[in-house]
Amino acid sequence: MARFWWCYALVFGSLLLLLSSLFAPGQAQTCGRRMVDLMALIHKGNAAKAGYWPWHAALFENKIRSFEYMCGGSIVSQNLILTAAHCLLTERGLIAAERLLVQVGRNRLKLADTRGQEHEAHQLITHPDFDVNDLVHDIALIKLATDISFTNYIQPVCLWDRNVDLQNIVGTKGFIVGYGFDDSDKVSDYLKDAEIPVVDSFTCINSNPEAFGLKLKSKMYCAGARDGVSACNGDSGGGMFFTYGNVWYIRGLVSFIPLRDQVALCDPNQYTVFTDVAKYLDWIREHYREPSSGSSGGGSPIESPLDQSSKLRLLNLDVCGKSRYMNRAESSKPVFLGYPWVALLEYAVDGEREKQTLCHGTLISDRYVLTAGHCITQLPKRFRLTTVRLGDYDIKTTRDCESVNGEQECAPPVQVMRIESAIVHSGFNTPKYANDIALIRLRERAVISQSNVQPICLPVSNELRSFKPTTYTLTAWPIGGNVLGRADRQVVDSVECQANYTRYSITLEKTFRQICLKQDQSSGTRCTFPKSAAPLQTIQQLNGENRYVMHGLLSYGPKDCSQAYPDVYTYIGPYMEWILTNIHE
Repeated sequence: MARFWWCYALVFGSLLLLLSSLFAPGQAQTCGRRMVDLMALIHKGNAAKAGYWPWHAALFENKIRSFEYMCGGSIVSQNLILTAAHCLLTERGLIAAERLLVQVGRNRLKLADTRGQEHEAHQLITHPDFDVNDLVHDIALIKLATDISFTNYIQPVCLWDRNVDLQNIVGTKGFIVGYGFDDSDKVSDYLKDAEIPVVDSFTCINSNPEAFGLKLKSKMYCAGARDGVSACNGDSGGGMFFTYGNVWYIRGLVSFIPLRDQVALCDPNQYTVFTDVAKYLDWIREHYREPSSGSSGGGSPIESPLDQSSKLRLLNLDVCGKSRYMNRAESSKPVFLGYPWVALLEYAVDGEREKQTLCHGTLISDRYVLTAGHCITQLPKRFRLTTVRLGDYDIKTTRDCESVNGEQECAPPVQVMRIESAIVHSGFNTPKYANDIALIRLRERAVISQSNVQPICLPVSNELRSFKPTTYTLTAWPIGGNVLGRADRQVVDSVECQANYTRYSITLEKTFRQICLKQDQSSGTRCTFPKSAAPLQTIQQLNGENRYVMHGLLSYGPKDCSQAYPDVYTYIGPYMEWILTNIHE
């Protein structure tokens, strides 16, 4: 099988630990089903069509200025990925969860599309008896911080619920899947699959007693035909799948294969050894979140302590994120009075009478405004933050009036609020551009009953944070412009985004704390550059109603118009705990 251009293979003695893709359990009624109607590289395998293996997950390690493809995994449930334990090891031991990026729904490694989703790893669970020296119990689980949203291209695979006697499947053919080396010993951009037979242990050991005699244990099995079709570099953690009644089950995880001529390449004419997943069902289910009644296989959302925080009452959840145009398509909504949480930060400039507006703020309650850290601490000389302007639309007009539904309507007066304090994240700009978020506390409470001044909702639950849209709505005043505008911005895959920014020696410190979006080139080749800290929002369900939820604020981007270098936004979800810690009555 082929894999990403950053080949990462672990070598143990004469055995190659293969890094790539796998498939895992789901629920009895909803797992293991292909949701797209398809007809039909693993070493000399076939390119898999999009949606053919919807439970496949790709694991990446976030290294300095690059993402290295590590392994494959399989979707077990909405928040659980199954893989091989050795896939989670680095030269320094177990990889840190915050450096692991899980991508699902993709069919290529070098080119992402709108079907994919990215998720942060919350907890890494290797089998307690795993031994890297002999690869016994080579199995692990990745708990995700946010739930996967199932689609036609993203589904869980079923755990094996059939007889676990290996003899029942000896001679039976199953599929292996991944991005490992292909028959030309080069990585494959495309997900590939191959069908291989299970062989009995006696046959496997006799084929190569030195490689398999002491390594093959009771909770492992061998598969392959020794004909050049096998798992290879980049395929560890990948699953072996069998179908019964059009339902797919995972039986094995790619663990190791002997080396070719003692070099760090797989020998496709040897059998591949798999961890027998069917013999670990009790261990897997210890960590498995059962679906709620009536669930479509995803289970109820994980509740974290912050989701139950008493401070949530300070965020005006009864009124946040409401819009008078909620029932219209986003592109047809008037911007005037449509996004009443967008604010401007006002700065006094030494020697000048008029205040300047460099940055956005976003009203998140009647007392707090969210903005970027650089809007507080990295100001031009002679600039001093003084006030927050709420409810404005056209900066140059004293009173904002527009034609709405054929009738002239004027907004209530703008509220200019004094600032009591500002709190910048303690990790701001360490490393460069990281944790670019700040809270402003207003001296008096804003009047949020006005049609032009209302707070937006924050992603206060795991369900809200788990939403992975392919586009967000950006509302912003452009640099040099006077009127609030709106644009839809398309999400850019984090791996692609970081690869582009490496040219500028900029590291996206933690992918799950930043969102990359394409620049706006709607006006020919000209880009529209928003003022800093412009908010990203999307519509989600909160308390049974459609509400606008804020997911990001503009942190930085290239100075010139370029589709190659996206704008980078601070992702709000991972900062909810910090926000709740720092807001008060």
